[in-house]
Amino acid sequence: MSNYQPDTVADMVHGELRQQIWGGAFLPGDRVSIRALALERGLSVIPVRDAVRRLVAEGALCFVDSRTIEVPQLNLANHRDVLFARSQLEPELARMAFAMLDQTDLEFLVAIDAAMDAAIAAQDIPRYMQTNFEFHFRIYRKAGSPTLLRLVEALWLQYGPSMRYIAAQYGTDPGTVDHHKSVVAALERRDGAAFVQAVHDDIAQGMAFISRAGLKAPD
Repeated sequence: MSNYQPDTVADMVHGELRQQIWGGAFLPGDRVSIRALALERGLSVIPVRDAVRRLVAEGALCFVDSRTIEVPQLNLANHRDVLFARSQLEPELARMAFAMLDQTDLEFLVAIDAAMDAAIAAQDIPRYMQTNFEFHFRIYRKAGSPTLLRLVEALWLQYGPSMRYIAAQYGTDPGTVDHHKSVVAALERRDGAAFVQAVHDDIAQGMAFISRAGLKAPD
């Protein structure tokens, strides 16, 4: 039997930083030192550096130098890749999850959608980002596919900071279609095809907003 024990401190920091990225705590182009992240948590730099390296491998961060990390911006090529992957994987997770979603899940989605509306009205972008994440992943986690779930989590790490930027621009746009309400309505009437289509349409709209915000060509 192996005596290997995971570095639980690095795991904790990795989880915290993932939640911050998903929740819109960072914008594309933001830079922060590893030492600053360690000081915020009262930790040495070693577990923080280990956590950061994992996030770099996941495409969520990049090294500027040995001490500083940066939140990368989606470029045109990366945007196409992320859009394609999300449009394939997330509707499939929704399809797999549909039969497993029960009344408790429906009530949660209704409540979290209302919280999202309140966050938009208050222009509380971090709260909007958090509730948007909770809405989608309440569905995806019911699919029973840990492999696909990990892939989608990694995609959200790559596009989350850009979503934070465009949420501030388009979140209150009256022309924005609330596809989350279509997701909820389809679940209420147990219409699986409409449910999956609404998830797909929500992804397409969000990624279109990122395109509209302007993307640079790859270096």
